[in-house]
Amino acid sequence: MGQGSLSLYFTLHQTLALPQPDPKSGPILKSQPGEAELSPAADAFTQFKHLLLPVTDGNPYLSEGTKQAMATSAAFAKKYEADITVLVIDEKEKESLPEHDTQLASIRWHLSEGGYQDFKVLERLGEGGKKPTAIIGEVADDMNLDLVVMSMEAIHSKHVDANLLAEFIPCPVLLLPL
Repeated sequence: MGQGSLSLYFTLHQTLALPQPDPKSGPILKSQPGEAELSPAADAFTQFKHLLLPVTDGNPYLSEGTKQAMATSAAFAKKYEADITVLVIDEKEKESLPEHDTQLASIRWHLSEGGYQDFKVLERLGEGGKKPTAIIGEVADDMNLDLVVMSMEAIHSKHVDANLLAEFIPCPVLLLPL
């Protein structure tokens, strides 16, 4: 605070009979405890009712990043009583994925370990010409989702383009660190 601002501050405090702050430590700020009121815009980003959990890795037992995203999604879903849609994306056809059933069993197991057992699975397999980012965007658009949860591992492994996610996904995207 400049010298003029400080003297105006002290003058206002004296005029309004407010407690005088110590000039060395700055103004006294007090707030009353109470319920925080959220604006409708802020409320939209804190009330998640439908989550999308994209799975882009080919590991049938799931990568550590995917496991982390599953645990986080399950926690959010429990807290907000939200639905989870797991989106399994692979450029290969289901028939050429011998571990496909193992991967689905791993997904079920990890979500149930997080306390969440009722979820929907969408599979987008064999769309080799389409990038996972475009598929995630299409699904997010079609399903009116509230949040996409995924690990940065998908970004680092080049499965997903973070710039395109930020530009085209119509809802918040939570990218979890490795």
